Amino acid sequence: MAKKIMSKKEMLKEQERIKKEKQLLAEDFKKEDIVKNLIGITIGVVLFLAIVYFGINILKGNIKFGKEEIVIDDTVEDGVICGTLLTQSDPEYYVLAYNYSDVDKDVYKTLVNNYSGSMKIYNMDLESGFNKSCVGEKEVISNDLSKLKLTSPVLLSIKNGKIEKAYSTKEDITKILIGN
Repeated sequence: MAKKIMSKKEMLKEQERIKKEKQLLAEDFKKEDIVKNLIGITIGVVLFLAIVYFGINILKGNIKFGKEEIVIDDTVEDGVICGTLLTQSDPEYYVLAYNYSDVDKDVYKTLVNNYSGSMKIYNMDLESGFNKSCVGEKEVISNDLSKLKLTSPVLLSIKNGKIEKAYSTKEDITKILIGN
């Protein structure tokens, strides 16, 4: 092959053309464009992974949409409210009043379940809105329900519609319910 010999003028033009091509390529790959592209790709990947994560968890049932279900603790039996505290059909009975969310609630449930005495035991949740009128800072035992103020825990011994005795400590309550 024969080599083409260029004149000085042609050589300068060729160098100028190469220079322009390099400038055009440099403009195409500016740092700003690279950073914008990288951020866009990163956001796209994160969104894709989030969609996949939530999709999988929805299919597995870990994520549910809709109204939240309310769970009612129905394990406490024989509940009474403050207004009916003294009017139960039994002539003699106990009322164990405590906060159902108390740390010791399981202790009280166990005591009631294991109770083997002859008197029936009713439970009363002192946190219930129905019982707020019977709750006080200081315990006041009275057969007049408007004056009655209970603290948690308290075991009331009721006979013929009147409060006979009140036990206000966990130890006293345990002795009465285990001793019978």
